[in-house]
Amino acid sequence: MKKVVVCMLLITMVISMAFANGGQETAASEEGSAKEIRVVTFFAGSDQWAPVWKEVINEYMEEHPDVTIVDESQPTAGANDLLRTKIHSEVAAKTPPDLMLYYNGAEGETMVDSELFVDFTSLMEADADWAGNLKPSAMAAGNKYGQQYCIPFIGYFEGLYYNKGLFDEFGLAEPTSWENILASVDTFNKNGIATFSTTLAKPNYLIELFILSQVGTEGQKDYFGDSWAPALDAVKQLYEAGAFPPDAMTMSEDDIRLLFADEKAAMMINGSWLVSRLKGNENMRIIAMPTLPGGVGGANTVLSGFGSGWYMSKKAAERDDATLEFLKYMTSPEVMTRFIAIGGSPAVTCNVPEGATSLEESAVKMLNTATFSAPAVDSQVSREAWLTLTKPGVQYICEGMSTPEEVLEAARSLND
Repeated sequence: MKKVVVCMLLITMVISMAFANGGQETAASEEGSAKEIRVVTFFAGSDQWAPVWKEVINEYMEEHPDVTIVDESQPTAGANDLLRTKIHSEVAAKTPPDLMLYYNGAEGETMVDSELFVDFTSLMEADADWAGNLKPSAMAAGNKYGQQYCIPFIGYFEGLYYNKGLFDEFGLAEPTSWENILASVDTFNKNGIATFSTTLAKPNYLIELFILSQVGTEGQKDYFGDSWAPALDAVKQLYEAGAFPPDAMTMSEDDIRLLFADEKAAMMINGSWLVSRLKGNENMRIIAMPTLPGGVGGANTVLSGFGSGWYMSKKAAERDDATLEFLKYMTSPEVMTRFIAIGGSPAVTCNVPEGATSLEESAVKMLNTATFSAPAVDSQVSREAWLTLTKPGVQYICEGMSTPEEVLEAARSLND
């Protein structure tokens, strides 16, 4: 009898445990219906976009209670680049995040070679509404080997800043053409205002935009070719006309920014990083550099680069559509507008941010109008060659010590 009782007790315990385990499995199954998306970006720490990133992912989770965004973003500032460390280790272990905002270019090739991430080409073809908002000129930065391996998001831009108030004050046409620019030099000189706030000690931005304006996006790839010579001649023409400050050969970048901000100069060529500093002045505008004589660039061509983009893992794509749907949310015009309100160049066609200043409105118009874009040349050529062109090359050209063709030949010989 004792043995029978013991057996019955054991059977009862086994059945109870089975029911218990079954209940736990059911609960786990129910919990498993909630979708987790592990995301890594550089929107962390003191990054300027970190606050808006937190806002949009929290709002997404509120609207999609069955989705949890596991935010594993890491800072990139300083010597301790935690983002690169994290991504490289996870890719090496073949456990990449579901979605990540990471660098393209050479590092993008490493991601492609890992075969862990999707090619977005077919996904874009399957959703024309989504793909239609993605700027083709921006998407090129994430295209390699015929694959759309990442979706660019936020980049930089450079353009011609000008003070509309000064042009209006002296009855001058705005600098939307090379002829208008030349016609303004004499008037500004007579009134003690520099036409261009420019440093010839470090003329990178000036040279970049003049070259792009002259030769366009395709000609820009003919590194240090003689087709660039007219752009350098145009710089010399402005120098000889007195369009630059008297001490342009020695001025620093900080000097020219201050000169323009203090309204002692009518124009300045610079980048997107200055929009937030200048937007408080309602006179400020930015446009693409007008076409130079005989040139093929101009208002339809903008200098803009996208050094990072969204990657999605194949495992996430195979699991369900949750990660792709979140990516489409992040790359929607509505969300993009919120990010560029902080700064940067959008890879998505979007509206002007609410409450935008005149400068911000002009920046969005410039970017949305352009049908062609190209990154900065200095990121595509050897540093030694680029420095040969910009210093002392441009100074020698302006002073008549070398011709543009001679400087270009010297730079070309140093380019890898």
